[in-house]
Amino acid sequence: MAAAAGPGPEELISLEKLLGLKKGNKYGALEERKIPVLQTNSGPSLTGLTTIATHLVKQAKKEQLLGSTAEEKAIVQQWLEYRVTQIAGHSNKEDIRIILKDLNLYLEDKVYLARNNFTLADILMYYGLHHIIAELTVQEKEKYLNVSRWFNHIQHYPEHSQAHLLMCREKGDIGEIHSRLLDHRPVIQGEIRYFIKEFEEKRGLREVRVLENLNSMIYETNDQTLPKLQAANHRILTLQQREQEERKLQSDTLMAGEKQRLAHWEVFMKDQYNKRAEVDEEHRKAMERLKEQYAEMKKDLAKYSSF
Repeated sequence: MAAAAGPGPEELISLEKLLGLKKGNKYGALEERKIPVLQTNSGPSLTGLTTIATHLVKQAKKEQLLGSTAEEKAIVQQWLEYRVTQIAGHSNKEDIRIILKDLNLYLEDKVYLARNNFTLADILMYYGLHHIIAELTVQEKEKYLNVSRWFNHIQHYPEHSQAHLLMCREKGDIGEIHSRLLDHRPVIQGEIRYFIKEFEEKRGLREVRVLENLNSMIYETNDQTLPKLQAANHRILTLQQREQEERKLQSDTLMAGEKQRLAHWEVFMKDQYNKRAEVDEEHRKAMERLKEQYAEMKKDLAKYSSF
């Protein structure tokens, strides 16, 4: 395994391209430790990878790369410190193996170092581990699957991918471009043992806060929400009962009216039947009277015809 790259102007130049800043910054390095230095025109020079990188992010007005919440900002800051203190200059194979192993464990349930958000920590950690991961064998990459997945995410992140490919062309690193285009096997992600302990403590506290919030919500529901719901439910039941009573009353009224109409209809039909019988009887009697009258007139006519 190759030694982890120490912080240098190349990383800051790549970061400038990623952030879309114009060229013009002059970088130097302190003797021996090769700590990067930014020569500014308007003030004192800035020293240190983290300090200069943070300055460039703010200059590009992309503060979201430093974290959007207090917890996320703390995570980003911890990883930036880890990048400078733990990654830079490590040449011992055992140290590198431990770094990759811990990072792989840390990234087991995360997309990026700050969980689901791409930040400056991902960029600088990617730069610091790039030469190490680029020289890993396929078997070693498969051993650190979470790191491989994270590394693949970062190198194909749209803006970062363009900036890094441009830097590779300028450096003439054709092998790197070929690897980025054709080698899609997982690349390494993980976490440091020191950071695992701290993360577990934070996770434990976060779970306690979640339980406390849940308990508070239960009490609030019992004290405030449930009485309101019970009152609303009582009003709804009262309205439903009133509506049912009104419907029953309307139904009873309609049934009573229907019964009354049926009774009236029966009386009407009976009365019509009786009147029809009376008319028929009167008609029969009138016909008999007419017959008798015609019979008598016929007799009288016969008497006169005999003369």
